[in-house]
Amino acid sequence: MMRFSGVCSAIVLVVFSTLAQAEQAGWALFDKVQSAVKQYNFDTSFVVLKGTNVDTYRWLHGRADGQEIEHLIPLDTSGVDILRRDALVYYLLTDRPAFVTRSHSIPELPALFFEPKENIQRLYNAVAGSSSVMSGRSAQLLRLTAKDTSRYNYWLWLDDETGFPLRIDILSEQQNALERWLVTHMQISAEMPENLRSLMEAELPAPGDSVPRSAVTSSHQLTWLPQGYTQVEEPANIPQLESSLLSYWLLSDGLHQVSVFVQQAQRLPTQAYRDGATTIYVQNANQLEVTVIGPVSIETARQLAAGVH
Repeated sequence: MMRFSGVCSAIVLVVFSTLAQAEQAGWALFDKVQSAVKQYNFDTSFVVLKGTNVDTYRWLHGRADGQEIEHLIPLDTSGVDILRRDALVYYLLTDRPAFVTRSHSIPELPALFFEPKENIQRLYNAVAGSSSVMSGRSAQLLRLTAKDTSRYNYWLWLDDETGFPLRIDILSEQQNALERWLVTHMQISAEMPENLRSLMEAELPAPGDSVPRSAVTSSHQLTWLPQGYTQVEEPANIPQLESSLLSYWLLSDGLHQVSVFVQQAQRLPTQAYRDGATTIYVQNANQLEVTVIGPVSIETARQLAAGVH
C-alpha cells in the first residue's frame, strides 16, 4: 500500500509539473504577441467578423527616435480615423475638430494586446495549442481560458516567426465563435511606414483639460457584480443619454467593461440579443428600464439587471 501511494504521489507531481510547463509556455507566447504589436514597424489590414457583419481596417504602427505612432483607418465609409502619438489619441473627424484623449493604446484595438499581463493572468489560464498554416504563414495557437464562467474564452493564432497576431476568436461558454478578428494582410519592415512619417510631424490640436465625467447621480443601488469586476468611480460622460438616465454604472475587470443604465420604463418587453461578443440586455420591471451592455453572457447580464434596486 505504501508503495502504491508513493507511485500515485509521483504521478501527481509529474502531472502538475507538466501543467506548469504548459502554462509557462502559454504565457511566453502571450509575451511575444504583446511585444510584436508594440515593437515592430508594420502595415497590416484586418477584418472584424460579427455574425453577418464585416468591418475592415488598416492598421499602421511605427517607432523612431524614441517616439511611437500608430494609425487605425476604417476602410468602411462610416468609420473614423484614429491616430495615436505616444500617449495622445486623436479621433480625426471630417466635419468637426479632432477629439483628443490620453491613452498608451487605441481603445478600438483588441485590449488583449495592451493590458498588463498580470491583469490577464488574474482572469485567464494560458495554454499553447497546436501549429497550423494561416494565410500562408505558420501559426501557433494560444488558448486563454477564463477562470470563471462570467467571461468569454479567447483563442489566438500568432505568426511563428514574429509573434504577430493573425487571428483572435472570442468564444462563448459553449465554445462557439461570437466574434473574430482576422488579419488579411501583414507587412513588417525595418523602417517606419512612409504614411506615418508625415503624421509624426503634423500639427495636431492639444488635448483638453480632461474628458467630461458623468454628472449622473445614481438614485438606485447595484447590489451584485460579476466576479472580478469593480465599479469605475468616474465613468466618462454619455451626453446623448445623460438627460434620460436615472442611474448609471460602469464596471471593469481590467480587460472588459460593462455599462448598466437605468431609465424610466418604455413599456417594452424584456429582451436580449448579441452583437458579436457584446450582449445587450434590456429588462423592464417596476416602472424601470435597466439596460446592460458588455462582453458578458446573457445570464450574467440578467443577474446584473436583477441586482438594481
